[in-house]
Amino acid sequence: MEWRLKDKMMKSVLSDILLTPDKLQLHSELLEEIGHFITQVILNHPLLQEDLQRVSIILDGSTALGVVDGQSDVDVIIICEDESYNRINHRFEEAGLIPEDSSFFMDLRLPSGKTGHYTLQRISELKEALLSANMEWLWNASVSYIYYDRLDLKSLFHSFVPLQPEVLMKFRKHSYIQLRSYAKSLDNPVVRGDAFPILFLAVSLYKEALRCAITIEGYPYPYDKWLVPVAQQTAVGRRILEGAGDFWSYLREDQSFAPMYQENNNFVKMEKRFRKILVEEFRLRGIDEPWLIEWWKFMDE
Repeated sequence: MEWRLKDKMMKSVLSDILLTPDKLQLHSELLEEIGHFITQVILNHPLLQEDLQRVSIILDGSTALGVVDGQSDVDVIIICEDESYNRINHRFEEAGLIPEDSSFFMDLRLPSGKTGHYTLQRISELKEALLSANMEWLWNASVSYIYYDRLDLKSLFHSFVPLQPEVLMKFRKHSYIQLRSYAKSLDNPVVRGDAFPILFLAVSLYKEALRCAITIEGYPYPYDKWLVPVAQQTAVGRRILEGAGDFWSYLREDQSFAPMYQENNNFVKMEKRFRKILVEEFRLRGIDEPWLIEWWKFMDE
């Protein structure tokens, strides 16, 4: 089976969002190499032959985002029909390739030396995660490359991404209310000069502001380690990053953790900038919900 990238691979809406011009060629070559590995090793694996018509294969993780460096690895997921899952697991256990009664996890190494792994996932679990608006899988559906697709993951992903309006609003609302809740929780620690709660809450409200900014743009938000670089690719995210001011200096300044009135604290001022930006962006999009002001009334929803 000969691999031809342009004929077989399908991108998702946010694939390559972190790809930079200087990495275009390297990334293209890596995607080709992954395609060859999937074709020559996974699709030709003798223990998978009976189920090849009941699986799809995707690439997610940092490589799907367009990150090409010494730390990024290759994350491949085999999605299979439920009845195939136990059969495949059993064959690999019997062959001694995975421990008995364990999750399917196989290391991979490309000819270039790049390493990673491939795992196995039931299609029913994936569908359930998407139907329940699981952020991890909504994100994966947004960034994954689909290399092999007997289960029509392309149609499945397209039915959930871009996010449905009600799902999008749910995430926007949750992140904004969390931001306001963390900001409120800063009050007493700031007055007391209680350093650790100030530190923890400052980081938490910063994360929620970035998450809210990304959802305002219409996208699911990523794992924490990708929040800042993904936010940098969106207009609202860049406004939040600018609104953070010199966050690293705030963390190093003793004054940020000294007892004081709330309005004088660097992190409190930062949160107010975040709030102003987010409310402006919401209203620019015609969103002027009660929870933007009376957020505490909606915390249990």
